[in-house]
Amino acid sequence: SGLGKAIAQSLVSEGAKVIITDIQIDLGHSTAEELNCDFLQQDVTNENQWNRIIDQVEEKYDALHILVNNAGIVGPLDATNPENTPFDVWKQIQSINVDGVFLGCRAAIPAIRRADGGSIINISSVAALTATPYATAYGVSKAAVRHLTKSVAQHCAEIGSNIRCNSIHPGDV
Repeated sequence: SGLGKAIAQSLVSEGAKVIITDIQIDLGHSTAEELNCDFLQQDVTNENQWNRIIDQVEEKYDALHILVNNAGIVGPLDATNPENTPFDVWKQIQSINVDGVFLGCRAAIPAIRRADGGSIINISSVAALTATPYATAYGVSKAAVRHLTKSVAQHCAEIGSNIRCNSIHPGDV
């Protein structure tokens, strides 16, 4: 939905073969049908599902050239300041927003390298660039995505993988 749907729509319009993934099965299927692309159910925090998704992409399309890590949550806006954020909320936001991106990058790098290169695009946020006292867990998670992106980019450059890794920092969507 939202930004992810727009990204998929743009890639499809440019002729890319797109597989969208989401934890929301009904929404994923309807969006894929609307955009004329494929859908696979995925929980981005599940390491085994990342491996399955990459295998399925390579099986269907022979190669993976682009990964967009877009899954993310803000969390409840009434309880995410540094003083009142429940630890379970903190962990959920970090798990989806940071762990999911890490797992995606880790799973995609070998596949994109096998395809002779490509691009990993991590959706961060303007919240990564400024203090977020009323969305603390979200801001921290998006700052971590920004840093992870730089680390992945440098790693890929140092090993000569021909893989670009960039983060995008949209404002409110």
